[in-house]
Amino acid sequence: MESFNARSVCSSGKGGEPEEASRIKDFETIKRRGVTPDVPDTKEKEIAMRKKGFLFSVVVVFALLAVGLAVVPRAKAAYPEPDKVIELMHHSSPGGGAGLFVLTVGELLNKTGIVKTKIQVRTHQGGSSAVALNYLHSKAGDPYVVMMWTTSQLNAMNRGTTVMKLEDITWLTTLVEDGNVMIVPYKSPYKTYKDLLADAKATPKKVSVGINSIGGSEHIMAVRIERNTGVKFNITAFEFSPTQLIGGHIDMAFGNTAETSSHVKAKRARVLANMGETRVPFYKDIPTLIEQGTNAAFTQFRGFFGGPNFPPEAVKFWENAFAKLVKTKEFKEYVKKCDYVVSYKTAAETKAFIQGYNAELIKDTKYIQENK
Repeated sequence: MESFNARSVCSSGKGGEPEEASRIKDFETIKRRGVTPDVPDTKEKEIAMRKKGFLFSVVVVFALLAVGLAVVPRAKAAYPEPDKVIELMHHSSPGGGAGLFVLTVGELLNKTGIVKTKIQVRTHQGGSSAVALNYLHSKAGDPYVVMMWTTSQLNAMNRGTTVMKLEDITWLTTLVEDGNVMIVPYKSPYKTYKDLLADAKATPKKVSVGINSIGGSEHIMAVRIERNTGVKFNITAFEFSPTQLIGGHIDMAFGNTAETSSHVKAKRARVLANMGETRVPFYKDIPTLIEQGTNAAFTQFRGFFGGPNFPPEAVKFWENAFAKLVKTKEFKEYVKKCDYVVSYKTAAETKAFIQGYNAELIKDTKYIQENK
């Protein structure tokens, strides 16, 4: 048996020469032919490989960090941001009941510190609330645009004259009941509601009635009298109907206490009836229509809503803000001065309330459309 030879394991197999001697000969042979052999240093090669590996690892780490930063969402700023401006808007003239209400609410929210972000009141008049509603619809998802709601907006949507639909609305709150009264010029031949009604029955379209917008609260009050008594008024829309009445251009108008009290005190206007189911405090001595034999009544409400896709965090903020507002001394004084009745409702409560309230308005709208 052939014995094991350790030297043979390292030999090149070329005539039994040692491997190192063979490598030297090969090197000299290649060199004579003008070719530099590739004999890398093992240690340098290992260092080079380590450097490459380190650089590759650094690149991978930075790449992963970049991807992580890209997919992790940035922290969302708390609503409302202090450097923004909140637009509190309405549909009517600045000096009317709606305009004064929105202006006062905005001022009180800022003054009391309930809302620290600046509030700016704006009006978008035209189309009996259609212009304002379409503007709000164009601000879908914008929590910095909030609108006052009242009868006019509901009926504009009921008539189908707006891009905004009732289901698009994000309800925020109901704040107050705003009672209205019927007024005539102080020197009018109509000294009582029964005098006016008798003349309207005798001569259809003779009694001229001023309203502030088609489908607005004043229009609804006139329509409900027509529906329940069979009379026909000559109804015309003006920017602010009480002014037209004082000027002697119309026979009858409607308004809340803030809009009518100064004219009544100065004996420029006379109140013939309370238009709600109950008497407003300021005109507690004037009977309602129901008390005078006409089964008609209307109560105006005022609140606020947002447009489509109004963010949930903004809804929560405004619910809390309005809940705090109605408890302030300043708001209570304002309510008393204007003869309002606090009727605070949350967003959910307002949405539920609107269903029944609007059902009656739809009947009024149908009547208006059928009697153009």
